Amino acid sequence: MKKTSTLSQIGCIHTLLSKHGLKDDKANIVQAFTAGRTTSVKEMKQEEAAALIAHLKGLDPQERAGDKMRNKILSIAHEMNWRKPGTTDIDMDHVNAWCIQYGYLKKKLDNYTYTELPRLVTQFEEVYKSYLKRP
Repeated sequence: MKKTSTLSQIGCIHTLLSKHGLKDDKANIVQAFTAGRTTSVKEMKQEEAAALIAHLKGLDPQERAGDKMRNKILSIAHEMNWRKPGTTDIDMDHVNAWCIQYGYLKKKLDNYTYTELPRLVTQFEEVYKSYLKRP
């Protein structure tokens, strides 16, 4: 059985709904993300809650700009062949391990905020320059 949304997800959804002035539309929004199954955030499945959070974050221009910077890092990682063996998929474990070990704030890529990302992108670009200079 699928687990219901976590307390963290519930709080995040309510915060984002308030931030975007959508509190009054909560029931309709939740119903849309659960295919009509419920209007309660507490009764959402974790996957449904995650999808709603991603959607609500996508409404924020800063979050979209942050995603562009994250995608730039992933593009560079792709150029450096940081892929899962035998695939063309980015090895997110490798990217996150690098961010935790060498990133200036020592945390996973997705945990960097919009204002923190420019410096991380610059760091990653320097790694790429070093990669290109290798024999």
